[in-house]
Amino acid sequence: MKRLTSFILVFATIAVLAVSGLAQVGVLPKGDVRLKQAIDSKFRVGDIWGYKTRPGEEGSRLVVVRVDKSPELGIIVHVAVDSLTWKDCQNNPVPESVPHMPFAHKAVEVSVTKRIATAASLPDYRNGYEEWREAYSKKHAGVYVISVEDAVSVAEKTWRSGIGCE
Repeated sequence: MKRLTSFILVFATIAVLAVSGLAQVGVLPKGDVRLKQAIDSKFRVGDIWGYKTRPGEEGSRLVVVRVDKSPELGIIVHVAVDSLTWKDCQNNPVPESVPHMPFAHKAVEVSVTKRIATAASLPDYRNGYEEWREAYSKKHAGVYVISVEDAVSVAEKTWRSGIGCE
């Protein structure tokens, strides 16, 4: 899992600078990197949400694991995503989950379909969050501004590249 988190972090660092077609993948802080844990009226820590998934991953859900406020980027919703099916280098399905993905509030808002429940306990997101926060403080990592569905595809592509598929 640490390997996956590192791939995601490295990609997030690069992806925030990338432009895919006309859509920007993410955004980096330019100046103020202070973060403060926040409470959001829509997304609460522990909420489990359905979201617009990729085909074949209709059982995937996201869990809000943390909410921060950035003076520059606004509300950041950190989520864990489960029940993903990625493909290895031979295109065999690999069950996967991503314990930490940081999103702009609007990106999560346009992705979710309905609040399903509240988690009894949170997925283990802390290592990924701490790695992200350290990189964020150096302006080397940012937040996704694309849908959760698209960010999962970006994460899978990064993972496949990291294991030597592409």
